[in-house]
Amino acid sequence: MKLSMIFAIMTILLLSIGFFIGYISFAPIQKTRVKLRSEQRKETEETRTAELIDKPAPAIVSETLNGDSWRLEDHKDKVVIVFFWSVLCGSCVDALPAVNNLHLKYAHDENVLLVGVHRYPEKELIACYCSTKDIAWTQLFEKGESGKSGFFTKMNVKRTPVICIIDRDGIIKGIYRDVNAVETELHSLL
Repeated sequence: MKLSMIFAIMTILLLSIGFFIGYISFAPIQKTRVKLRSEQRKETEETRTAELIDKPAPAIVSETLNGDSWRLEDHKDKVVIVFFWSVLCGSCVDALPAVNNLHLKYAHDENVLLVGVHRYPEKELIACYCSTKDIAWTQLFEKGESGKSGFFTKMNVKRTPVICIIDRDGIIKGIYRDVNAVETELHSLL
């Protein structure tokens, strides 16, 4: 009986060691796989958005948070800066101070228009968040996956934050993941 108990304890101990070794050798491999997939998705998205540069912006109809219709073609005489974001996206919220600074810098320039575009969550939550954070620039709301006529779908934006610049002729001049990269392009268009 002592021998069978020792054997059982040894078996459990060896299995535990085996599982532990398997886990510690698998975890780095899994992290590497996740990182590679993330980099591949980023590359695919950058390639997809790069194909839009120097091409006419699609005809876009969207809706403001208060329900008014908003059409991109009504703003062709302006440089339009489009910030794709969500209140649920940590990176987006981190980028807000830079976007707000951009808004403050160009708020009185009638040649520049900054708009935020949301797909999630609910309109009321976005409006509440914007009012508490003093976000005074126009906010558009795409109705989830059904926003077929809007920015997210036609610009093929899958992840946020993304910022896009459309010139006065309606040509897409830049699509960026870094808000700070926008200033240089903006200066060249004004």
